[in-house]
Parts: sequence; C-alpha cells; structure tokens
Amino acid sequence: MPQLHYLIVQQQLKPAENLPEVLKELAQKFQLDIYLSRQLLTGRGLSLLTKGSAETLGKISKFLQSSGVTHWLVEPSKAGFVPLRIRNLQINPDKITFGCQKKDVVFSKGATILAIFAEITGELADRSVKQLLSSHAYRGRDDIRRLEAKKIHKIILQGKPVLDLYLLDEKREVKDAVRIFPGKFDPQGLGQRATLSSRQNLEKILELAEEYAGDFHLQTDFGLVNFPGTILRREDLENPETQRQNLLSLARYGWLMADLLKAGPISPPQEEQQEESLGQTATAAILMQNQALNAAEEMADLLPLSKRIGAEIDQATTTEAESSSPATRASDPGLPPPPPAKSGIGWSKPSFWFGSAGAVLFIAIFSLSQIFENDLLNQIAYSSFASGAIPLLIATLFLWYGFYFLRMKRQIENTPTSKVRSAAMGMVEVKGQAIRRYALISPMSNTPCVFYRLTKYRRDKNNQWRISSVSSSDNVPFLLEDDTGRVEINPTGCRVSAGTKQEGSPGQIGLLRGDNDSDDKWVEEVIVDGTLIYVLGYAAVKKAGGQTMAEKKIAALRALKQNPQDLKQYDVDGDGAISAEEWDAARSTVGEQVLRESLQKQQQRRKQEEHIVIGKKKGRPLIITETHSEDSLTSRYLYYSIPLFFAAAAATAGAIYLLLKFLK
Repeated sequence: MPQLHYLIVQQQLKPAENLPEVLKELAQKFQLDIYLSRQLLTGRGLSLLTKGSAETLGKISKFLQSSGVTHWLVEPSKAGFVPLRIRNLQINPDKITFGCQKKDVVFSKGATILAIFAEITGELADRSVKQLLSSHAYRGRDDIRRLEAKKIHKIILQGKPVLDLYLLDEKREVKDAVRIFPGKFDPQGLGQRATLSSRQNLEKILELAEEYAGDFHLQTDFGLVNFPGTILRREDLENPETQRQNLLSLARYGWLMADLLKAGPISPPQEEQQEESLGQTATAAILMQNQALNAAEEMADLLPLSKRIGAEIDQATTTEAESSSPATRASDPGLPPPPPAKSGIGWSKPSFWFGSAGAVLFIAIFSLSQIFENDLLNQIAYSSFASGAIPLLIATLFLWYGFYFLRMKRQIENTPTSKVRSAAMGMVEVKGQAIRRYALISPMSNTPCVFYRLTKYRRDKNNQWRISSVSSSDNVPFLLEDDTGRVEINPTGCRVSAGTKQEGSPGQIGLLRGDNDSDDKWVEEVIVDGTLIYVLGYAAVKKAGGQTMAEKKIAALRALKQNPQDLKQYDVDGDGAISAEEWDAARSTVGEQVLRESLQKQQQRRKQEEHIVIGKKKGRPLIITETHSEDSLTSRYLYYSIPLFFAAAAATAGAIYLLLKFLK
C-alpha cells in the first residue's frame, strides 16, 4: 500500500488573477471540488489541499508550481515523542539548558529552532472567525482581512498559551523538544529578563529562543487549520482527557511543521535575470566615475563598503515608496455601499390587488355599502355575484396564473443552461455562486447577502396580519460566478425565491429597524452571499456610460487651452497667437487623438461582468431562485398550475350555474 502524502498550500491573502483557471484545471483534471479548493487556496496561513499517493500528488504539484502557488509535498512522520515539560532553565553565553523531569535539554547557540506558540482553549479560533465574518460583511469574499500576526500573538497570551520548542538537526529532523506552560517553571533562570507576570515570562523565553537560534521558525496557527490529527477539541475543556488530547494534537502539529521544514517549499520558478536594484546601480556609477578608485589596490576593502551604501540606498527608496503609496496613506474601504433600498406597498403588482391588501380593499368597499345603506351599491354587488360575474372574474384570474406558471415551466425547459463565458445575448439560463458587488447586509439578521426582501405586517382590528410595507434590494446588482467567469445580475423586477427566511418583531435582538409597536412584525427573505443560485433572464450589453465623444473632445480642447506649452506646437507661423486656421488644425488633431484612444479602449478585452448584464426585459421573465436542480423548479411551477386550473374550472362551473339560475 503506497504511503500517504499531504499536499499543503500557502494560502494567498487575495485571489490571484489566474485563480479561476487554476480552479477549473483542478476540478477537470484532478477531480478536486472547485469551491472547496477556492477556500483552501485563499486566506492566511497553510491549508491541506488534498492527500494521496506521491505519484498522484506529484502531478498536482507540478501544475501548482507552474501556476505560481507555493506548496509542500510531504510524507507526514509519526510523532516520535511528546515535548518534555520544563521546570527551570539556565542561560549561558553559548547555550540554553532546559531542566525537565527526566533529563536536561540543551539548545546550543546557532541551532535550528522551530517554535509552536499556541492557544489551547479555542479563543484564537473564535476571534479569527469573528474577524472573518466582519471582514466578509463589509469587504466581500475577495478582500477578506484576517488577524494580523501581532494580534494573534496578543490573543494567545490572553488565553491559555503553550510554547513548544523543537530542536532540529542538520537534516531538519526533530532532535529534542520542550514544552513550556506559563507559571509552571522557575523564572529565576531568566535573570534580568524575569518579570512578575507568568505570561510575560513565557514571552521572554520565546524571545530568548529567537535570539539564540541561528535559524528560527515560528508557527502560531494551531487551532486555525485542521490538519489530520491536529484538531483542537472545544467541548468540555475542563475535562483532563480533553486537555490531554489537545496537547497530543499540538505535538502532532509540531511534528508536521517540522516535516514541512524538512521537505522545503515548492515555489514558482524564479527568473534567473533580475533587475538591478537602485543601490547596485548607484554603486556601479560611483566606481565608473572614479577610475582611480576602481583600479586601486584597496578595491577589495572598498567593495563591502559600496555594498552597504547600495543597501542603504535601497532601504531608503523602499521606505519612501511605502510611505508615499496610496495603500499606506489611506485604508482600502472594501466593497462600496449599496444604493438605498426600495420600499413601498406594491400598488403596481397584481399580488397586491389579489392578495391580502386587495382583500382588505374589497372588504372596505363592502363595509361602506353596508354602513351607508346605499341601494345602488348593494344592487351592483348582488347582481355581480348572482349573475356569476364575480366567479367568472375569479376563474379568469386563476386561469391566467395557471397559464403563466405553465409558460414559465416551458420557458425554463426550452432554455438550455449556459456557462457564463459562453452566454449568448437574449434569454439565458445560468447557475453558479451569488457574489456581492456591494456591501449589502440584510437589515434584520445582519447577514451578508446579494438580495433581501423585508416585509412589514401590522395587526388589524380582527387580529389578522396585513402587509403595511415592503422594502427590498432589487435595485442592487450582484455577480454570479461559475467555473468559467462572472456575470452581473440586475434583480430589478425579478421573481425571487430565497432559501433563507426569518421572522422577527420590533425590539428583537438583531433587528435594526422598526418601532416598539407590538402589533408589528417583520419577515425577512435573504439570498446569502456565496449561495448556489439559478437565474433565468435576458442577457444584454450594458449601456455605455461616461462621456460621449463630443464631451471628450471638448474636455481635451479645454485642457489644451490651459496648457500654453502644448498649445505652442500649433503656432505654425510663430507669431505667439493661435489663428483660426491653426485652431481648426488643433481641433482636428485633438479629435483624431480622442477617437484613436476610444477605439483602443474598445479593443481592450474587458471582463464579462464589466459589459454583460442579465436582467429583465419587458415581456420576458426574470427568475432568481436557490435551487440545485432545474427539474425541481419546473416541477414546482407544474404543481402551481395544476390546482389553479382545477380552481378555474370550478369557478367557471359556479359562474355558469349562477348565470343560468339568474336568467330563469
């Protein structure tokens, strides 16, 4: 049986430009789940992409290397021993001696040390999840900000920290290891470094190990990544068995990190020829300008000095560039805020007139006729029902809706499912993940979403709930992503079937809107960001925005007038003034330049979501629903239409019966 190997990848903070192609290749060629692979390739730290035989993983490794993904291909070794707990330590100029129960462990100066600084209660994982949720809500999944290294360090110290130090030999194999708990060792060995805080003393040992190590490696991700055998248990943390299992998991994690150091990262190929730094160029210039210095016997002594000068120049220019970069001057705001939500009662929708609000209106008219005892209204109402007119109207309504759902079913069946990249103009059917384009958050549950509909109900005198207002985000576009690309979805005027529905009342925790009226309640329907959705709509080219050609030409001529240096090139006779003929020539030249730039911009290939939008066209449906199968959607519409046809037949029969009875 072949030995199991791990393929561990270095996650990227932001998705690379070639990530869609990488995911598609991993799914088609190596049968890896495309959405899970995306989660494993983006983030902070390490993640286990897959495991298997060395031969199988070797093929994936070659592809990842050519795609620019840093990774490790390791054969995990079994933990040979658990780190020994220290009781005291002694610091010498050339070594650190840790006193343990069974033996003394010596870390010589210049040794290779692997430090695992961990928190074993799960507090770090909880804080990391909160950070991810907050970042995802306001920045989107493509710009998630994770905990910084300094913050992780602080969280570990505030929780229940453990420090494991692994001593590695020349082959980077584990030679010895010690485990330090705060307050469980004699801090007098730290000398002047010792403090009154047990956690600060633990931090001093970490600093001491880094100071004495010739090659120091620190890992703080225990509990944030789930490698096999290294899972942090969270239930019943006071149970000694749970604590023992977590410490064993920590030991396995440490040995796995040592395996990574031994195997070494597989990085993308580097170009052999690299550009010279500014410091190297400046140093070379100094020597070239001074030939006597270049030929001097002391040249060998001067070269180190020139290298230091070059390094200082490089450092100065790098610092200046970083301080002047826009990223350091202002923080990235993340996803843009969404447009204001649309709200109203829905007067223009048939569901209003034939739904609960329409029923209230009908009852109100009927009640008025009874209150004022209007004989004409009573006669009209009686005749309409007795002659079968009202049942016939109801039958027509049922029949119309029955054919509507049947037509929708056939429309879906007759429209083939397309990939985003190959979607043609006209009616299209696409499936994929819903991705936010704006920082849209549902008002009641504070859920990052691509669509929400919030319906407010008010209790009437008969203790019945009636719709008082509806607000939705159907004016906020979002993106749909599959394995070929992305396309923009404009949900204005769509029929939405959301998979998440919640109900609340004013004053409830998490409810951001509403008053303290106990007769109010809210119902919120949400399509959560990242949900798999189905969209049937009309694909069209986005309307061109920005300035027209005439406006661009006017702006260019205005800029030309404000720049005397550029204007001089059109002064052909050199008299210092621009004549009418010269200005006409300038206008012609500027017009040609604007046209050329516009054509070049049009020829540039744009992303799919930048010029294609799927929305609603008059007379055509737009359906957005959470479903994993087209058959389930068509079956649902069929189930809707059948009872409507039966109801229409029953209402028609009733109308005919009443009409015949009325005519007798």
